[in-house]
Amino acid sequence: MRRRSARAFALAVVSIGMVGACVSSPDVVATAQAPARPERIASVAPGPDPSAASPSSAADSTELGSVGEEGSRPDREPGEAADVYGGLGTWIDIYDHEAWKRPAATVRSMVAHGVRTVYLQTSNYSRKQPFVHPGGVAAFLDAARSHDLRVVAWYLPGFRDVEIDLRRTLRAVRFQTASGSRFDSFALDIESPEVARPWVRTRRLLALSERIRREVGSEYPLGAIVASPHRLRVGDPRFWPSFPWRRLAGTYDVFLPMTYYTYRVKGPRRAAWYTAQNVQIIRQETSGMQVPIHVVGGISFDATGGETRGFVQTVRRREVLGASYYTFPGITREQWDALRSLSDR
Repeated sequence: MRRRSARAFALAVVSIGMVGACVSSPDVVATAQAPARPERIASVAPGPDPSAASPSSAADSTELGSVGEEGSRPDREPGEAADVYGGLGTWIDIYDHEAWKRPAATVRSMVAHGVRTVYLQTSNYSRKQPFVHPGGVAAFLDAARSHDLRVVAWYLPGFRDVEIDLRRTLRAVRFQTASGSRFDSFALDIESPEVARPWVRTRRLLALSERIRREVGSEYPLGAIVASPHRLRVGDPRFWPSFPWRRLAGTYDVFLPMTYYTYRVKGPRRAAWYTAQNVQIIRQETSGMQVPIHVVGGISFDATGGETRGFVQTVRRREVLGASYYTFPGITREQWDALRSLSDR
């Protein structure tokens, strides 16, 4: 495990400093600024982007067209999405510097642990470029291709300038290495509170999502990385009220809930319970739509082996498509012993 004591100390310092300022805190997959993974609001404004438009581009008029009415889930073939998002996965974010230094060795280690899919972050809304590690992305894709490892690109939009968010998404979808390797899918990380008004955030999210689907076509597999459903419904319903579950289910092939029980509970039984609650809420919110679910667990740096076994137990009992831990560098041998059983799904 990588510097667990240092991370615990950093988390304590951040928590003390933010008590007076924070009224809510998302289950963050990756913040826009720092590599630490505490539960907190990303409070730093996004940096400049060379392709940014004028301030008016963040207004409602730039929301990529109108948003249609809620519809049913399209009849897309589940095969390709199941192939990409099924079974055991793992995550690399832009702050996992050691992994970016050694893509080929990292891929070999993933495969040795039974991983079928790696989720690779390309950038986020605060960065100046669509790929923070362009050379590393190419190296990961080529190494993964040689080991039959699926690779899903993921990006964190801020929804302040949806045109930039769209362009960066499409850059990832269309990225190709010199030897022809490409991403197998793309997943949008839906969690940023940069746009403070939830209804504006929702409108921009839906418009962006529908435009992405139109651009990539109906057959391309898309994933929606969503904040903890339990947090959205129970823990902090003011963060994103009326979250558009059914609308998103009509656009994306798979939901990937950030089920970070280490932020909420302790112990194997509570970890299993919290994971089950998140799966159940998605199925309630999308009743009748049969939405595939890939559960994202962790945080690996803070989870115990016993909690990981509780997580895996729920994943197997709830018949989800697949599961993963965030992120790869923090997964311990004891955690791998539990997670490896998911590689046969």
